[in-house]
This record gives sequence, C-alpha cells and structure tokens, in this order.
Amino acid sequence: MSKKDYINAVNEIEVNEELKRKTLNKLKANQTKKVYNKIYPIASIAIMCAVILGITLPNKTIAPIKEVEYSEVQNTSKLPKVENFENLYAMLKQRANQNGTEKYIMEDSVELQINASNSAENTKQESAEQNTDFSRTNVQVEGVDEADIVKTDGQYIYYLTNSKLTITDVNDSNNIISAAKIEFENEEFRPQEIFLKDNKIVIIGITSRNIEEKNVEGEHYYPTYKEYTVAKIYNVEDKTNPLLERTVEVEGYYLSSRMIGDNVYLLANKYIYASICKEHKINQLDENDFKPEYIDTAVSEETQCIEFDSIYYIPEFEDTNYLNILAFNITNNEPANITSYLGAGEQIYASNANLYVTKTKNNYEKNSKTYDINTQIYKFYLKDATCTFVKTGTVPGSVLNQFSMDEKDGYFRIATTDSTSWNDESNTNNLYVLNENLEIVGKIEGLAPGERIYSVRFMGNRAYMVTFVQTDPLFVIDLSNPTNPKVLGELKIPGYSKYLHPYDETHLIGFGENTKVVNYGYGDQVITDGMKMSLFDVTDPENPTEMYSVNIGEEGTYSELLYNHKALLFSKEKNILAFPISITGDNYEVVFQGAIVYGLSLDNGFELKGKISNTSNNLDKYYSRNSVERIIYIKDTLYTLSKSLIKATDMNTMQPKGSLNLD
Repeated sequence: MSKKDYINAVNEIEVNEELKRKTLNKLKANQTKKVYNKIYPIASIAIMCAVILGITLPNKTIAPIKEVEYSEVQNTSKLPKVENFENLYAMLKQRANQNGTEKYIMEDSVELQINASNSAENTKQESAEQNTDFSRTNVQVEGVDEADIVKTDGQYIYYLTNSKLTITDVNDSNNIISAAKIEFENEEFRPQEIFLKDNKIVIIGITSRNIEEKNVEGEHYYPTYKEYTVAKIYNVEDKTNPLLERTVEVEGYYLSSRMIGDNVYLLANKYIYASICKEHKINQLDENDFKPEYIDTAVSEETQCIEFDSIYYIPEFEDTNYLNILAFNITNNEPANITSYLGAGEQIYASNANLYVTKTKNNYEKNSKTYDINTQIYKFYLKDATCTFVKTGTVPGSVLNQFSMDEKDGYFRIATTDSTSWNDESNTNNLYVLNENLEIVGKIEGLAPGERIYSVRFMGNRAYMVTFVQTDPLFVIDLSNPTNPKVLGELKIPGYSKYLHPYDETHLIGFGENTKVVNYGYGDQVITDGMKMSLFDVTDPENPTEMYSVNIGEEGTYSELLYNHKALLFSKEKNILAFPISITGDNYEVVFQGAIVYGLSLDNGFELKGKISNTSNNLDKYYSRNSVERIIYIKDTLYTLSKSLIKATDMNTMQPKGSLNLD
C-alpha cells in the first residue's frame, strides 16, 4: 500500500461520535484551568526583574530551585489516560494520518519544583563503597549505577559472556578459580547486562516468544513474535550456588536502565504493530493485542496485561509506541511498579532524583520545503522504586547521547545539534538550560555552523562541547548563571574527541580519533588516522590548551571506548588509564589486539605502561573471542576479560599472574 493509499484509507475511518463528544468536553473543562495561567507572564516578568537586579549586584548567585517533598508529587493530577480501546484506536488513526492537523494536547501533569539532590541514604552508601579498593563501572552520575557486562565486589568477578554469567573467585590473583556459572544457552532468554548490589545480581536481557499468527482479511497486521525486556534477580550469598529469587519482565525491546540504591529502573519500547487501514475495522481487531504484557513472579507466574485505563499518553506524542517503565526493589518482594506511556524514548539521563527521556521529532513541511528537528523531553521523578511523570518540554535540535544532558541545582542542561535541511552545512549547535517545569530559561545558539556535536561533558558550572568538520573546536561554556550561559573560550586542534572524561576540576581527557585531509582527485576529504588521546587544561577557561596528546595506530584502529564509556578504566589515585583496543598498522594489518595501559599525570602526561593481550599466539588476535572487552582492577592487580580468558596482571610491573580459561 502506497503512502497516499494509506492516508486515504485512514481518512475513511468513521469517528466515534460519543468519543468525539467526550474529548471536546474534556478540552473545554481544561480551558478553565488556563485562566489562572494568565497571571504567570506577569509573575515571570517580576521574577525576571528580580533576577536581573540580583545579577547586577556583587556577590550574588542564582539560587538552586527549591526542593519539593515527594508527597506533593503523589498528590498532584496525572497525565491523561487512554481509558479504552476506542480512544487508542482513534489516536492511532490520527497519528497515522500524516496530513492531520488536530493535536491531542492536554495539560501537563505536575506544576512543581523538584530539586535533584542526593538522598542521605545514597550519599552514605556511596561513601562507604569508596573505601574498598576495586574499580567500578564508569558511570555518568555518582550514585546512579549503570548496567554493564562485568561487575566486581573486590573478591569475585561477575562476567556476562558466552550466554552465561561466570562467577570467578579472585581472592588469590595467582590462582583464579571458577566459582559458579549461570547458563542461558538453551533458554529463550538472551542476557545483555548486569547490576551488582551486595549479594544480589540483576541480569537484564531480552526474550522473544512466538505468538499465534493472526490475519485480518488475509493481511498480516503484526509479526508472529513478541519481545520482552527481562530482569532476573539472583541471590549470590553463596557464590557457588546462585539462587534465582525473582523474575520481572515487561513487553518491549530494552532501551536502558539505572540503579539507585536498591532500586532498579528499567525502560523498554514496545512497538504497536497493528496497521490501521481501510480493510481493518475496529471490530475486527483484538484489543488485547494492543495491551503491553508483563510478569512479576513476586505477584504471579502468569502473564498479565496493562489495561487501557492504566496507560497514559504524553501530550503531543507522535510515535505509535509504548514507553514501558518498570521499577522494583531488589531487597524485598513488593510488587514492581509498571507504568506505560503512549510515546517512545531514545536517550535517557538519570540523576539521583529525576529521570529524563528524550525523543527526536523530525518535521518536514513539503510546501515550504523546510526541515525542522526538535527533541521532546519527558521528565519523571524517581523515589523508592516508583517513577512519576512530572513534565514534558521541547528544545530545538537533536541530542547525541546521554552525556548531552545533565542536571544541577534543579536545572536541566541539554546540548543539541540543529539543522534546517538534510545537508550538514545547515547544522548549528546549541546549549539550553531548562527550569523545573522544562521551560527554557537560558540558551546559547549557533555554535560552529556547518559542524555537529561529537561529544559533551558537563562538570559543575561548566560544559565542554566538541564539534567537528575538519578541526576539533573544544568550547568552554560557563553555566554559573543558568539564565545567561556564556562561551568563555575555544580551542581548535586537529582530530576530534568522541568521549570526554574528567581528570580533575580543571582538566579533562579526550578520547577520539586523529584526522588528516586527503585529496583523491575529487576535492579535499577528511579521514580518520588512528586513535587520539588528549589532556586539556581548562584552568583558564578563556584560553583552554591541549597539554598532552598521544596518537595510537593508523587508520582502522578501533576501541569500544569511542562508543561506550563503560569500556574505560580510569583511576587518578592509582595513576592508571586503560581500555580495550585493536591497533591497525600499515595496509590495515592488525598489529595488536587487547588492552592498552597508560599512566597519566599533570607533570608527565600520558606514559605507556604496557599492553596486555589475552591471546596465546599471533593468529589468535584475529578471533573475536580473544578481544578484550573490559579491564578492571582489584587492589594492585589488573584483570582483562575476553570471551575466552580472564587474565590477571600486576599493575606495577605489568607482569602476568594467574588466568582462567572460559568455555
């Protein structure tokens, strides 16, 4: 069916008059709410005047947004709900009509001010963990854990590989022992990442299940399988005998997750596959096929559905998907909190108090031939394994990844690349500061025209942004006044950084690729030329400098670190910096595969300590099973992990110690 036929078919669907009447009544009722909103512009002007006056006075700073008690969130109104299948059908029909002009615009759910401060419990817990001498997953926000393929408690390594979780005893680094394995090779469950907290392991993965094939007048209207995001919670108090305590799953493909204290927050996107077209009448469809499914074995072993009267829809949603959020505590058997929203998510950022989910909106106006990109932001409040919708907002442009976002003192900061056409020449780069209601209160727009963002890092009252087209401008941005962010300085150097990592308050490390300009007879082109590390000095923010840099390998050199920050091992205290790498020499020949280890100091810069290979001969470097996936440390021992081997190396001498062959 062509796009034109699809639109014509949608337009032929009859609108339920009762639904139309109820919707109009609800919209009219909401108009009364807007009366008191008219006083906000006056109040905003008064507040702005006060802010301006405050800025002009010496020794004045912008105060953090006031913290609001969680009980206030619970007592507020909520998002509108789908309510029934007829409403869902009508909304899906409208979204399918690309030429439709109506919008389901409802009032946002919460008019609040919520401060993203750490709880005393989280702060105390994090401080206690810092006293133990072993590495942790490289995360964006302190106290907000991110799932990865390896975790350690300083005595055991929990490594997810080869469709199994391997628990390894490393109390004696010269004699590594396999303690236990949790295998999933013969199961439908495909593990992806893990969390570790005390004696609990959470294994997150996906499951696909076949379902009965259905037809509507001979046409398939959705695939014959469903995908679920699954969390399995194991008790590993006895390392040799892990016990499955609980399974929680929700329909949809795995988006991302976070763990704060004992609480896990899991996000999944569920596609609504059913086609709404001329041949498909509402009475021909099974409404249960449109309900997200879930299982929580703490409640029941049976599959349950999220009913339409429990499904929310986000104002001005566009994607006909469900964003399903599953929250549960790993230390008790309280039922999981599962919420579903008609909408979708792409990138997420989480502070200790709030979760932000973004979705890119691409708009193309055929008549004016204009192209418009916006990022819609969904804000949720996190507390005690609950996730409560707060607000939605929009900024121009699209975000690169989670590091494009940050929260400080209740303000949300986000960096985007905007464009007015499909051509990168129209790109501009921006940074926006939003208040607790996700309203833009400060901005910088139009940075580096014709380029796009390659990396961002927020550090306190500053942001560091790298854009690229032929050189690498590093922008230093002052955010001490949220309503008036300013570019303080700029540094242009060859190459670009794809990941920025703090070294200390006035220095940061850039990991990226070196570049060179070549001409093959049809104009200059910029190509990559090996990996590059830089140490930037931003002590003087108006004059940032590159203190040290190192080039590694030739074109084709690759490290997972360039795409996944969890691949980095860094400890300033131990003067250690390591990551997996495959180094390419001349003629694209792989000359090394394994882990590369550096020391880094302000006095001496990058100092190569050594390279660790998990291969036994030169040919093994070509097999992916020998590629080092992660490097961790426990005390003074480095552990390199690959699908075939766990290997221990003395951190000081770089001499090999014990090892353990894996299946």
